[in-house]
Amino acid sequence: MKMFIYFFINSILLINGIDCIRNQYERTNYWRLFGYDIDGVKYTTDSDYEQSVGSIQFENEVVEDNEKFLIQKNLVPYSTVYLFLSQVVSMPRTRPGIPFTLNIMDIWNYGKDNYSPLLSPFPNTLEAKNIISVYDIFRDGCRRLWMVDTGFIDIPGVRKQVQPPTVLIISGHRHVIYQKIRIDPEVLHNGVTSGLRTIAIDYILPCSETFMYINDDSSNAVIVFSLRNKSFQRIVRSNAKDEAWSFPVPKSIVNYMTNVVRYRQPPNETFIQYSDLLKTTIADREKLRSDAELSEPKANPRGVLYERNVDSNVLFFTNEERTLLFCWNADTPMVEENVALLTDISSNNDFYISGMETSGYVFKFLVNRIRNIDNNIYNEQAINFANYDTCNRSDSHKPGAPAVSFHS
Repeated sequence: MKMFIYFFINSILLINGIDCIRNQYERTNYWRLFGYDIDGVKYTTDSDYEQSVGSIQFENEVVEDNEKFLIQKNLVPYSTVYLFLSQVVSMPRTRPGIPFTLNIMDIWNYGKDNYSPLLSPFPNTLEAKNIISVYDIFRDGCRRLWMVDTGFIDIPGVRKQVQPPTVLIISGHRHVIYQKIRIDPEVLHNGVTSGLRTIAIDYILPCSETFMYINDDSSNAVIVFSLRNKSFQRIVRSNAKDEAWSFPVPKSIVNYMTNVVRYRQPPNETFIQYSDLLKTTIADREKLRSDAELSEPKANPRGVLYERNVDSNVLFFTNEERTLLFCWNADTPMVEENVALLTDISSNNDFYISGMETSGYVFKFLVNRIRNIDNNIYNEQAINFANYDTCNRSDSHKPGAPAVSFHS
């Protein structure tokens, strides 16, 4: 039996200057559960041990969950970036059985559409083994991938700091670690690293002048890293309990877009301007819940997600549950009538948007199924994850056509 889940889109955005044009998305990849291809060894089921060609496994040995090499149901994407023919996905170690926190997939297979590629360690197996836990990934215009390795395993019952937290910069075209900088312990809140989840990058060509903004979820602060100076600074933000508008847009994003991005300055000047803004303006931080809380009823799937299209100065953002997708053209006043609701997937209560990226005329996103609250597992017979991309077929502008559909 086929099950169809439609995500009806009110005004899907295909960026064309400053206009929003009704469009349709099509599914390009899907997964029931993720598998792995590690240096030619393929895993399509759970595995207690890491395997190699010709290895012998001892099936009778009892292995605790936190010692198992691969547990498929625990492979859940947190953040993603799309490269030309591949996709990089982070899976923070908040559950057991995650072989690698940083992974890559070939999402274009010589013209084969709508298939399920396997994960591989990124940037390679040897280096990926030394990356402990990554949440957010950001790709800048200099073809660099930015992320924070918290160095912290956040699995209930076995939580531990394996290594110091670091800023990782990886070449997006050569797939090698460009730089690895240890985060200054002085900027951490009581040494806690598990809250270093959300990042933003501000850069200017020729790329050496770059600032990285790391939201510290363990406190109301932002950690700022200067690539040129290799220095870190902690900025404590003002507290707030209310938001500016009735619909869910974090005030910190509004402030950043209206006061910093709109009046573009070189990154060093932006840093001064933004740091002053954080210190003197009410700015509520995004609320991110620990992975353990996600299995609770009505839990927030990781907070607001947003992405800015630099070419058209359009901001995409979700609500805290990531079931509503909005857009705002930053060249217009930041008022509710200038904000469009693109899609509402809250009615079926099964999926949330886990990652998105936009550039030029392209907008892509990844959706995750919300796991069963009672047994905290996925239905392995259903589609649980899927990629969607802008669709340019001739029928894509027909009013009322379903914009996104799942087939399982």
